[in-house]
Amino acid sequence: MARNSTNGLGGKASGGGAREKATFRGGNRAWVAVLLLLVATLVSAPASAGTADRYTKDKVKGAPAAAPVAAPAAAPEPAGKAMDDEPAPSFAKAASNMALGPTTVRSPADFQECVRVALAQSPILTKSSIEIESKRLDVGDAYSQYIPTIVLSTTFYLRLPEYKNTAAATAYQSVFNNASSDPTQNLANSITAANTVYAGNSNNRNRKKYDLNFSTGAWNPLLTAFEVQARKEMVNIAVLSHLKVIDQGLQRLGTTFLQLGMVESIIRLAREKEDLAVKNLEYVKTKAGLGQGAQLDVRIAETKINLAKAEAEKMRTTKSVLLDEMKFLMGVPFVQKVELTLDNASRQVLEEFNPANVSDDSLRKHSFQLRIHEYEKSLQRKNIALSYIHFLPTFSFGFTSISTLNSSSNAYKDDTSSLPFMYPNLTLNFPFDWWTKGRDVSRQYKKMAQLNVESRNIEFSLMSEFQQSLAKLRSANSEVKFAESSVELQKLTVQQSQFRFESGQAEYDAIVKSMGEFLDSKQNLLLKQYDRDVAMLKVRGLSGDFQDRYINATVMENN
Repeated sequence: MARNSTNGLGGKASGGGAREKATFRGGNRAWVAVLLLLVATLVSAPASAGTADRYTKDKVKGAPAAAPVAAPAAAPEPAGKAMDDEPAPSFAKAASNMALGPTTVRSPADFQECVRVALAQSPILTKSSIEIESKRLDVGDAYSQYIPTIVLSTTFYLRLPEYKNTAAATAYQSVFNNASSDPTQNLANSITAANTVYAGNSNNRNRKKYDLNFSTGAWNPLLTAFEVQARKEMVNIAVLSHLKVIDQGLQRLGTTFLQLGMVESIIRLAREKEDLAVKNLEYVKTKAGLGQGAQLDVRIAETKINLAKAEAEKMRTTKSVLLDEMKFLMGVPFVQKVELTLDNASRQVLEEFNPANVSDDSLRKHSFQLRIHEYEKSLQRKNIALSYIHFLPTFSFGFTSISTLNSSSNAYKDDTSSLPFMYPNLTLNFPFDWWTKGRDVSRQYKKMAQLNVESRNIEFSLMSEFQQSLAKLRSANSEVKFAESSVELQKLTVQQSQFRFESGQAEYDAIVKSMGEFLDSKQNLLLKQYDRDVAMLKVRGLSGDFQDRYINATVMENN
């Protein structure tokens, strides 16, 4: 009984305590069971995750949809090993699940079609177009500043000090000091004093426990008007920057298209070189079979065939890379097949452009950098005007309630304790920092002078760049003429070799050699023509003819 009547600490234990012990032990068992369940779940989690990963990959490869049985928790298979054991999904199957571009490319596509698709969905135009929308949101924010921001200030009092009822004390004092022989008069005076005491106590009870104040910050609609105009100028700058990106992207598209046309022509030449090498091998083998040639000549002829094949393969790889570049510029998925019409690529890109028709006024008109700089000068003129407006005062207005702590509030009318109890006010802010503001005016004029100097520098750089581009174009034209003369010379050499071979004065080796040099000269001509076309495209871009052909630069600007 003694053991049952005391607990482990020497205190008495009741039957309820025993039940609590039993409940606590039962609770411990429940917690242990929960912990064991959590440990088992955590141990089995890697196996389940690895299985799920494999199931996902199997689905990509076309596996059945039934979920596989999870591996035992004691020996989970690592996810990395499972991935290594499985073959990677083929590129074609992965590509079949990818969504193609929203704009359909009409195939085979010429340069005009490529431009149409690029203007619709090219990724290189996304950032600059989003910048325009951001600047237009800034214009809306500037308009919202015409409406002043109203600030509510309120103070809540948890306890208010009580006013002294001096009027009641004076009333009672007058009753006692001016007692009348008339009982009716004394009763009236006592009632008046009692009412005065009650009114004073009622005023203490009915006082508001808060103060209210509605006010606006410093507000100047003139500053807001200039801010709106400045934000519109920023929108125009963003628009011109976007158009500049479009122009540069289209020139890049044209350059890639010209390069594809050049590579396609070189691939055709590589086939001719390979056919020539095959004919040379047949000739060398025939000659060796007759005992007039060595086996080394046969190996050399075979190596020339391999060399021609390698060159053709190199050009096909280059064409594949350039096609991927075109797809990127057009915003077309890389897995989508695009066929291009590369015949007369230079005529498709350059059309009938004539550099002789370019004037200085056209260069200034179409220079995005100059036009952006003009907007920057306009912004600076607004900054000069703002530096003068800062001399004007700013003002704010608001509504204020009578403070409940004001001890003289009993001097006001009774209607101040009920709504409306707000009183309007107007505040003028007129800081006398004219010295600082005067120096700011001088600073803004200096910045304007700097912008004028930069404008002349930009115009001079534009003219210089155009002259340099014309010089490169003239040099490229000279190189093309020289290459054409070389091709004509090699063509005559081939005819001479054929004549000598037919007349028995030379062997077939002379024809093969002259024909190889002729094909090399044609390849060199293709490279020189590509350099000339790129130089012509540069001149066309600077002149503004390229942007006039594809871009309407006046519609997007915000007047």
